Amino acid sequence: MRRCIAITCIILTLLVVLVVCYRLIFVPAKQAVRQDELNNLGKPYYLIQWIQVTGSEWMIIGDQNGQYEQPKYIVAKGEIPSIVKNYDIATGHNTYICYGEYSGKTDIGGGEILETYQFNGWDILYPVKRNTPIPFMPKGYLCKLDFK
Repeated sequence: MRRCIAITCIILTLLVVLVVCYRLIFVPAKQAVRQDELNNLGKPYYLIQWIQVTGSEWMIIGDQNGQYEQPKYIVAKGEIPSIVKNYDIATGHNTYICYGEYSGKTDIGGGEILETYQFNGWDILYPVKRNTPIPFMPKGYLCKLDFK
């Protein structure tokens, strides 16, 4: 009987330690915004995605009026999601909600001119997608590990 109680206490202690460690490692740093919440933002926004092409790191796929038929490659300035240093997030095909405005055009060389946008804030669209095989990563927020 005592042995059963001791084993139960050890298992419970291990579970508590695991839960505490999980919460410490995956501390929420930025909540994701759900698709149905976009109309309630009350300010203009652009939906952008990170890409790997020569001349541009970002493309706009939509705005507060809906999705674009064709994405636009752009130059993004100001507060942009490049602060997310985690390659698993960057390559996870996430959509970011950026707040700001069109600010002109930029000649990126080779005769190519792209629209430029100045952003003053951003959020990430739910679910947060990570390019990792770990199944228990949080989908509702970016955690502090994502910014390192």
